[in-house]
Amino acid sequence: MLPAQDNSVVVTIANEAADAAVVADALEAFGATHGVPREALVALQVSVDEIVSNVIKYAWKDGVYQIHVRITSQTDAVKVEVVDDGEAFNPFGAPEAPTSQKSSKPSAGGIGIHMVRQLMDQVEYARKGMRNHTVLLKRCRLLPPRR
Repeated sequence: MLPAQDNSVVVTIANEAADAAVVADALEAFGATHGVPREALVALQVSVDEIVSNVIKYAWKDGVYQIHVRITSQTDAVKVEVVDDGEAFNPFGAPEAPTSQKSSKPSAGGIGIHMVRQLMDQVEYARKGMRNHTVLLKRCRLLPPRR
């Protein structure tokens, strides 16, 4: 489990498709509470959904496991960390813009990650111990929070 911080929220879900909505709801509430501008929040929602969906679909062959998501407000950004103990996989290890050999159009499998790269200001992946750590950073000027 990820430790909570004063400026963060941690959500733990099962690797089931319906649980992705729990993360989306938490991100929406976090955005309202911490004054995340709508455009930045939408970019985060799309990107986090892509990462969490990929973990749910591909990290484990079978069984029920946990995915931990920490959303943190920083002075000029929002950082989201997705941690799972599935198979090692760097989603950002693929080429920058996925294309097929026959055309310049993006190929299937990788379009979502390409989109995440375009929407986020920074993306990182690390395998720490037996866990995947995927980090997304969206720079934005936080508005006065609604309480």
